[in-house]
Amino acid sequence: AASDIRRWHRPHDRLAAERMASQGQNTPRVQIMNLGKNLTRTLSNTADGVGRGVKVQTLKAEIKLKEHEVKNRKQEFGVLVWEAMEKGDQDESARVFNASKAKIDALNAEIAAKMLEIQELTNAGGT
Repeated sequence: AASDIRRWHRPHDRLAAERMASQGQNTPRVQIMNLGKNLTRTLSNTADGVGRGVKVQTLKAEIKLKEHEVKNRKQEFGVLVWEAMEKGDQDESARVFNASKAKIDALNAEIAAKMLEIQELTNAGGT
């Protein structure tokens, strides 16, 4: 505060600064510096929130794509298993089922991970 007081050029400004300092008040210069710090913090928090929002929307789009892929895999499974069952080939039906199930389980695990990430981002934002 003493360095702020010495920076005042006019005597009445210096006296005002000394009075403010003695009363525990910040000088205008310190107030402006604090305002700048608060503004920087606010902008940083806003940017973080926007970044989280963009990430959440990206994850939601990725989930929709994965869900669509699950649907396509199930449809593909239906066609393949139909052909195997029509031929009476139980082994082929089981093989097709196991292969399709593995792919669908992997996609569902990816969807669950993305949903968890959305939840964590949402909780981190305080919403």
